[in-house]
Amino acid sequence: MLSSCGTTAPYPRPGAIQQQQLTVVQLRLLDAAAAAFLERAYDATSIDDIGRAIGATKGAVYYSYRSKVELFTGVYERGMLLLEERVARALDGVRGAGAEERLRVVNVAHAENIMAHFAYHVVIQQGVEHRRQMPLRDRDRARLGDLDQMRHRHEDLVIELIEDGIAAGTIRSVPTRLATRTLIGGVVGLAVWYRPREDQSDQDRRVLAEQSWTSFSREF
Repeated sequence: MLSSCGTTAPYPRPGAIQQQQLTVVQLRLLDAAAAAFLERAYDATSIDDIGRAIGATKGAVYYSYRSKVELFTGVYERGMLLLEERVARALDGVRGAGAEERLRVVNVAHAENIMAHFAYHVVIQQGVEHRRQMPLRDRDRARLGDLDQMRHRHEDLVIELIEDGIAAGTIRSVPTRLATRTLIGGVVGLAVWYRPREDQSDQDRRVLAEQSWTSFSREF
């Protein structure tokens, strides 16, 4: 469960991924669920598919997660915490830098995270786009609302950095919210054409993320 995703909590938090306290089995199940949802989409994936991927029975899956929706929200939460942790590390590396540089490292980190945890990213996008087709109970909708706040907090961070850059004169004056959504849309657009490769290293992904930032940041 989420320990804290209210709008008053700081973002990004160092060590964010530790907020999701998982057993080894739960982590394996979330990885398997993310991969299965990526391959088959949510509706076509069964609990049996997820359990079979790690050699677990349906009963063992239900011991850790009460439903497929709960597995989905677990994947969503982990995906957002992985992003938050990576962004926190990136910002820690540029302490004292101007808004333009901080904006760059946040978006490069976002791109790297998409490539490093591709299945998690795609599942989050599926949830944003197709949740109306998912059989949700009130508690599921409430939890998804909390998880959506994590996405909004990342968006708020980008808005703040753009506003700081405009105030400092290092970023040209632009409609801030529209610019933010355009910028984030450019980053997540990586998923349209990117596919993970076993021979791709962290450094390879870093270079690609930097190149992607250079290509779509000229408006700023």
